[in-house]
Amino acid sequence: MKNLVRILFSITIIITFNGCKKFLEENPKSFLTPENFYKTPADLNAGLNVAYRAPQDRYSNMWAAPHFFEWGTDEQEITDKSTWAMHNQIARLNTTFNASSDVPTWFWRDYLYNYVKNINFLLDAVKKIEAPQDEKNRIEGQARALRALLYFDGVRIFNDIPLLLEPNTDINSINTAPRTPAVDVYKAITDDLTFAISNLPNSWTGAENTGRITSGAAAALLAKVYLTMAGAPLNQKNYFEEARKILSDFVDSKKYGSQYALVPNYSDIYSESKQPHSEAVWTINFTRGTFGQGSDLHTNYAPLELYYANGIGLTNGGGWSNGIPTEKFYHSYDKSNDKRFIATYWTSTADIPAEYNSLVPKDASGNPQHISFYRPHIKKFREPIPNNNSERTGIDHYIIRYADVLLMYSEALNETGSTNRDTYINLVRSRAGLGPLPSMSQEEFREHMMLERGWELAHEGDRRFDLMRWGVYITRTPQWNPQVVGNIQANKHEFWPIPQFERDINKNLTQNPGY
Repeated sequence: MKNLVRILFSITIIITFNGCKKFLEENPKSFLTPENFYKTPADLNAGLNVAYRAPQDRYSNMWAAPHFFEWGTDEQEITDKSTWAMHNQIARLNTTFNASSDVPTWFWRDYLYNYVKNINFLLDAVKKIEAPQDEKNRIEGQARALRALLYFDGVRIFNDIPLLLEPNTDINSINTAPRTPAVDVYKAITDDLTFAISNLPNSWTGAENTGRITSGAAAALLAKVYLTMAGAPLNQKNYFEEARKILSDFVDSKKYGSQYALVPNYSDIYSESKQPHSEAVWTINFTRGTFGQGSDLHTNYAPLELYYANGIGLTNGGGWSNGIPTEKFYHSYDKSNDKRFIATYWTSTADIPAEYNSLVPKDASGNPQHISFYRPHIKKFREPIPNNNSERTGIDHYIIRYADVLLMYSEALNETGSTNRDTYINLVRSRAGLGPLPSMSQEEFREHMMLERGWELAHEGDRRFDLMRWGVYITRTPQWNPQVVGNIQANKHEFWPIPQFERDINKNLTQNPGY
């Protein structure tokens, strides 16, 4: 799958070249559009490969995308050194975060509906092109799983959104589509994932297929969807049982394969030399290279102090310090025993002497003069020296990994009153070097799960959504994150504003409360 990343730019240009209407009225007939691109099974696979770019953009390629749903939560702040208004808006939730802000517009236009459009044309072409049915089903299953991910992100961040499930070139129709109630968007999401589960294999063979969506990946995402539906704002509690059943199939019955397991060392999860590995459930493949191919997580999290240090810079691990842990979250770990703490954070180049002794300045006796950072930084995504952060890394990221599955299963068991809930969270804790949980009530377990998921999945890109479904985003965040104190508002910041740019085009788009 990584090899496919290299060919995506040209294909993307072909498939997305559909935005110019009136001012290119002559429309040269040789131009490829989504309507005339698909002619062969190979074209279907090319279009599918473009759709796989969506999660790369969501987790890396948009400007500071790794932080969009970590900033402004209990676990992550934006660096005080950031001067970018569009980033400070979503991190601090200040008064300038409004319908004209850049990030919601990018997310709506360049990520959500750009890729939904492409996938809808691909799904329409699957129906028309002659190919073996099982091959078509696999293409459709992957495309629908990706569309489900897009709409899951969209409905969690904007609430009600237009639900477009068919290809459409009628600009008037597109520009008058109203917002669909969230409950109906979730129905479409679960339909797409149910199809994907039934039509995708438990595993793929061949190096060229590494990272493709499996039945297990779709099932794990469906479980997360069910947990979200059971929580705020829908609060459809019956879906806790639906999540429990699908996670039991995944973990206990091995319905989606026996290949999933925790890797022995937490620090190996984001080690490129250890990837792919057994913890990967839904992987985002990255290939080292320029913008759009490799991962930008390392550079976003790497220290500015190294960027400005003589002889280090981007070429030896410097970066932008965009995201740093809140002090309260940083100090919430069992620092002496939790292996996740040392694997996740560093405070100085002295923490990695084997890599930095030769790079930092020396005193008169030749001893390394290590560089301290103004706040603890996040190192779990870093690429070991030598590297070059002016390029992107090839370190894969995860939409879902097996530890997440185990924690979701424990949570679903707790919410459905099952007695074996501790079994699965204790597997995660054991890998971290911690002992089993003490006896807890159902409510105490809920409170602890907020910490355990934070420690295990820290800074991986989804914290805001956990806090939202637990119904604590507005209350918990200012208790942990001083940057939002006095700014965060109930009945407003639960969701982002519908972009004004889109509302100017589509008068049927209503605005979220508070904006």
